[in-house]
Amino acid sequence: MTSEATLGEVLRSAARVRVTNGGVSGIWVLGEDVLLEVAEPVAVRRLVQALAVTQTTDGYCMCHGDLAFEFFDRSGRLTAAVGFHHAHYLRWSGWDGDARLRDGGAVLRWLAEHGIENPLVQEEQRQRERHERRLAEQRWRAAAPAAVHDLLDVAVAAGSADGLLPEGIHRLVARRLEEAIPDPVERAGVTLAWYGSGTGRCTGFPVHEALPAPALVETPIAHLIRAMQTYPTEAHIDAGAVRHLCGWKARTHQARDIAKVPAELRMRLLVAVRSQATTTNAAERSNG
Repeated sequence: MTSEATLGEVLRSAARVRVTNGGVSGIWVLGEDVLLEVAEPVAVRRLVQALAVTQTTDGYCMCHGDLAFEFFDRSGRLTAAVGFHHAHYLRWSGWDGDARLRDGGAVLRWLAEHGIENPLVQEEQRQRERHERRLAEQRWRAAAPAAVHDLLDVAVAAGSADGLLPEGIHRLVARRLEEAIPDPVERAGVTLAWYGSGTGRCTGFPVHEALPAPALVETPIAHLIRAMQTYPTEAHIDAGAVRHLCGWKARTHQARDIAKVPAELRMRLLVAVRSQATTTNAAERSNG
C-alpha cells in the first residue's frame, strides 16, 4: 500500500467530519472555531473522494494550513485530522511531508456547497491574478526588442526567485539596444514603449519590468522628448515616459530634465498619468 493510499484507507470508516479554521500540527488541530459538521454519509464520502492525493512530498508548507478536517468513526473516535493548504496540499501525521491534492477545486466546491464559500472565492481570485500576471508578462515580452529576447527568461526567473536581477544585466541590455538600434531617438522610443508595456504596479511590482530602466537613465532627456514628439499616438511610449520621469529618483537631474519637457508634452503625459493611475488602482484594489 502506498503512502498516498493510506489516508484513503483510514477514512473508509469516517462517519462524520468537522471543519475548523486553522490547520493541523502533527495530530493537533490548531483552529478553535467549528465552521461545519457533516454526518450525512453521501456528503462525507464525497469529501473523502475529493481529498484524494497524487503524491506525497518531502517538504512542508511553512504555515499550518487554512482549514482542518477532523474525521470521526461511528463510535465518535477521531480517526484522522487533515490540514488543508491553499487548495493544493494536504497535511496528515501519517505522511513525512505534505501531499499534493489531485483536485483541490473539488474540495473547495464541496465546502461552498456546505456554506463555506470564502475559500473558493479566494482561490478563484488567485487564479484571476495569476492569469493577469501571465498576460502582463506576455505583453512585456512582446514589447521587448529582439536583441534582448534571450535575457528575458533570466530576468523573470531572477525576479521570481529572490527579487534581484543579475549583476551586469542592465549594462548588457543597454549595449545590446545601442548596437541593434543605432538611431538614438528610435532607440529611446523603443525603450520607452518597452518600459511602458508592463503593469506599472506599485504594489507587487514585477522586478523584471525594471530591466529597461537603467538604459533610460542613460538616455539624454532631449532624445526622450524627441521620441515622444516623433510617436505622438503611441500610448506605451507615454506610459513609459510617465513611469520613468515620475519614478523615485529615476534620473540624476530629474527636476531639471522634467522642466525641459515642452508644455504640450506635459499635458499629454498628464492624461497618461490619470489613465495609468485609474488602471493601476483598479488592479490593486481587486488584488488587495
